[in-house]
Amino acid sequence: MAAPPTALQALRNSGIRISSDTAEYHQITEFAPELSDATTNPSLVLAAVSKPEYAHMVQDAVDFARGRLASAPVNDVTALAMDRLLVQVGFQISKIVPGRVSVSVDPRLANDAQAMILKGRALASLLEELGLPRPRILIKVPATYDGILAAQALEHADDPIHTNMTLVFGRVQALACAQAGLSVISPFIGRVKDWWDAHHAHTADTPALAAHPGIVLVRDIRAAYAAHGFRTQVMAAGFRAVDEIVELGKYGAAGGPDLVTLPPHLLAGLRARRDLAPARRFSPAAADVAATPKYFGSDADAAEGASTYARDIVRERVAADKVPEGLAKFSADAQILEDLYCCT
Repeated sequence: MAAPPTALQALRNSGIRISSDTAEYHQITEFAPELSDATTNPSLVLAAVSKPEYAHMVQDAVDFARGRLASAPVNDVTALAMDRLLVQVGFQISKIVPGRVSVSVDPRLANDAQAMILKGRALASLLEELGLPRPRILIKVPATYDGILAAQALEHADDPIHTNMTLVFGRVQALACAQAGLSVISPFIGRVKDWWDAHHAHTADTPALAAHPGIVLVRDIRAAYAAHGFRTQVMAAGFRAVDEIVELGKYGAAGGPDLVTLPPHLLAGLRARRDLAPARRFSPAAADVAATPKYFGSDADAAEGASTYARDIVRERVAADKVPEGLAKFSADAQILEDLYCCT
């Protein structure tokens, strides 16, 4: 009798694709048969190059930048070296996974749409130069209002660059990204729960996983996207435990995310678990499409959409609180990465 599938296999069998969430590419080779995509960010890259087996990549990036910009100001050389490091990590991972690889724009640009457009194009160009074709590239952009504007410009250019919107914490961001016609959003499951735990009273009993605020958010996004016919994909991120992934995946891609992105220790945890219940049928709550605010899109007034978005972000609160916090962490790590070049 065949052994029951692992939780990792069951997740894939349910229609949910598996992405790795690490810059330490040596750690994901063993999971390659289950993986389709991959994500990185400056914090993950910093963690990787702080280890001996990846440290050489910093010098490689510096050498590349100095060779290409021999007489340029040091700031330009540093910026190119940092871009080269990020894309080199992504390219190494692309040799392991068959699908798309997400590489982040500098989070310190999160409120400058034009700078993010230029950075997104630069990163995509460097990845293509290494041999990664455009359909396998996702440029990760912070889901600020300017980030959505930048991603919309990248996605709808004559030569489109697809994007993955990071730091998504609420329904407002999710709807705005879909209305803008963006490829992927990444809701942060664990950080959504952190915010709700900090702002809402709890009983003594631990709430059921089905009531986990991050899981509820993804299911709400899925229902809204289905009602509106949006094609934006949902890549759930920021999990803290295997049980969260199993719970979110129990309805398959029809009632959960299109993808989950997971660090190696959670991939290993899923692979070690068996005897899961079969996937369930998802019955979404009815959505009032006509009542959905218009933030972006051809039928939305730009000024009114911006005003409505700003109002609704404040009302929803979670993204207004968590996006700046997430950007601060990513930006601090990006600065540490940048400082490495000054000592190389």
